[in-house]
Amino acid sequence: MALPQMVPDASVAEIFSEASRIKAKKDKIEFLSQYRNRKDMEHIVKGAYHPAIVWMVPDGPLPEGVQLSDVPAVDLADDRLNRAWRQFQYLVKGGPEMKQAKREDIYLNILRSVHESEAKLLLSVIGKKIPGISRALCIESFPGWLPKSNVLEE
Repeated sequence: MALPQMVPDASVAEIFSEASRIKAKKDKIEFLSQYRNRKDMEHIVKGAYHPAIVWMVPDGPLPEGVQLSDVPAVDLADDRLNRAWRQFQYLVKGGPEMKQAKREDIYLNILRSVHESEAKLLLSVIGKKIPGISRALCIESFPGWLPKSNVLEE
């Protein structure tokens, strides 16, 4: 099967969405493996499936009144996850010390500034999953990014 062709700066949400449509596991792995050199992809995968990553922002529905971006395309949003991932350090355990309100404000600003598809992906990652993409698939597609076990060793 011919693998789907993506634009060079495709969003992580677009890449995962396309990968989830591929039927054969070996084709999914081959497709995803093309993105091993992307830091945004690495941080999303680790954020979802690495046991050492503990998110310090609430998982679940957004507060009432928080609106996701309604721009029609990823490249029209105010920001993109391929830049916003740098702010993840403020959202995880072990990151810079700050008040929880400030941390949540950074998180909500990321969600508001990126395209809706990227915001929904980030919401899933905070919930420790990537829709249509399993941890096992990520281990095979991105060797070295995740430990074999999902349990941290003491």
